[in-house]
Parts: sequence; structure tokens; C-alpha cells
Amino acid sequence: MAEQVMTDHVIVTGGASGIGDAVAARLLERGLQVTVFDLTPSTRDGVHSIAVDLCDEQAVEAAVAEAWQRGAVGGLVACHGIRGAFVPALEMEVESLRRQFDVHVIGTFAVSRALVRRIEGAPASIVLISSTTAYRGWASQTDYGTAKAAERQLMENLAVEWAPLGVRVNAVAPGHTLTPMVESLVAGGYDLSAAVERTPRGQLAAPDEIAEAVVWMLRDATHVVGQCLAVDGGWTVVGK
Repeated sequence: MAEQVMTDHVIVTGGASGIGDAVAARLLERGLQVTVFDLTPSTRDGVHSIAVDLCDEQAVEAAVAEAWQRGAVGGLVACHGIRGAFVPALEMEVESLRRQFDVHVIGTFAVSRALVRRIEGAPASIVLISSTTAYRGWASQTDYGTAKAAERQLMENLAVEWAPLGVRVNAVAPGHTLTPMVESLVAGGYDLSAAVERTPRGQLAAPDEIAEAVVWMLRDATHVVGQCLAVDGGWTVVGK
């Protein structure tokens, strides 16, 4: 029996900007078909854009069905996300933590499950976007960092369950990356100089550098399952 080949149609959530947009561009360069799920329409030529709130399970199911009408989907990159409140835990509203879990964990689970329910045994690959805030403790990151750590654990659980179905599930954990979300933090007074100094490479990542790792994990790393790759210029390995 001939080996099944993963189809060349990929859904990218949060693909209208930042890392998601860079991933979409990389996939297009490789000749793949790309459908973007985002609240904001993508302006990138060559992608099909579907407006969807990933916290709405019915909307997610409908969006996956619409994407499927354009061709069977063999890949998913879950790049959607929102910034945290960035305040100390004693000042944080419970709703902030709840919202982070709704977007990063529930939304990611919903779209991943909707895809796998449709593939019917065909090979597929899913890459979730975690964060280096999922490693160790960070001040003022109780909402965002905790949700991203949960997303990393979600990846491991799905990887174990779905690998026998022919679905590889992995994650990429970006370090500080010059996305619009980070740039908005800087505009609000957030000082990145300490992060740059702590990074052995001595600079922050560009979205395209994260995208390159994501596409490798999605398409090329065929025997990699259940792993979270930190793409952070060495930030997580610094021992001080």
C-alpha cells in the first residue's frame, strides 16, 4: 500500500498579523494552500481569509467546514492569541485569567479537534504556539504565562492521543519577538533592554524567524511528536 501524503492545505489561526502572517507567507512560498482564521481579515495575497471567533465552538466548526470546501486540510498552525493584563497577580482580575484560557487553551483545542474529526485517518500535522513564558516563573504574567503553559500541556496530551491516528502535534515557544503585540507593549512603556541583554544571541526575533521554525515542525520534522521547541535566541538556557 502506498504511503499516504499529507495534503498541502493549511489553516493558520491568527494569520492576519504577527507570527501568523509570517507563517502564512512561508507556507505560500512553499506552494501550499493557506486559509487564515482571524477576527481581522488577512490582507496577504494568495490566502483565503475566514472571520471567526475561536472561542465560539459552533463558529469554529463552521469555519473548518468552509475551509474544507476549498480542499482537504492537512495542517494547522494555531497562532492566535491576545496579550495579558501585565499586572501583578494581586492586582489581576479573575476575568483576565479566564479570558486567556478561553482564547489560548479552549480556542486552540476547539479548532484542533474540529480538524482531526474531519481528517478520517489521513495524515496531518498541528503546531501550537506556546511561549517562553510557559517556562519557569515570570512577574506580571500569571494570566498569559499560565495559559501558555497549559497550551503546552494540551499539545502533549493531544500528541499522545492523536499520533496513532497519523496526526503529529507539536509546539513552538517563541521568545520575545517583534510582533505588533510586543510593539504595542513597548509603545506603552515596556522596556525590552533586559530581555535583549539576557538573550545570548543579543537580539530579539523577527516574526519570520519564528515562522521558519514553525514550518519546519509542521512539514519537515516527520518523526517529531509531542515536542515544544523554544525559538528564543538561547533565552531559556541561560542559567542565571
